Amino acid sequence: MAPDVITSENPVSSYEAERGKPMPSYNHSAVQSNLTGLLWAKYRQEYSSLSELSLKLNGESYTPDICIYSKRKPSWQQDIKNMTEPPLTAIEILSPSQGIETFQTKFAAYFAAGVKSCWFVQPFVETIFILTPDGNIAVFHEGTLTDPTNGITLDMQEIFAG
Repeated sequence: MAPDVITSENPVSSYEAERGKPMPSYNHSAVQSNLTGLLWAKYRQEYSSLSELSLKLNGESYTPDICIYSKRKPSWQQDIKNMTEPPLTAIEILSPSQGIETFQTKFAAYFAAGVKSCWFVQPFVETIFILTPDGNIAVFHEGTLTDPTNGITLDMQEIFAG
């Protein structure tokens, strides 16, 4: 049975039920922190990189690990519970208990809503796949990651730094 299926034998925490994905592991959290920090340090004037943002796209709820939007300033007095505007890029990090099928469905929904690129991060093999709506997939294991849709470039060693 897939780990994302909720049964009495496969219970989920409130975190998992709320976000529709498993609790992040140490490595998941480490790479998410690294990515968020690198994006903020290098691109904070151009982009807003938001961690664990609740989205409502085409009537469905999603919570990517990281969303990248064109730069925007928060309104601290008027929060947004669910963003209905799709991010430019959605980043999903594979947790040890997740299957790939979950991401295929999510990415198709993201692209249908207008997301320009999806990053699929696999910490175990230190690899990032960048998918685009036209079906192209770029694979990065070392060197410099480059997203063709937004011009973001990051050093793979820094993303997977300890």
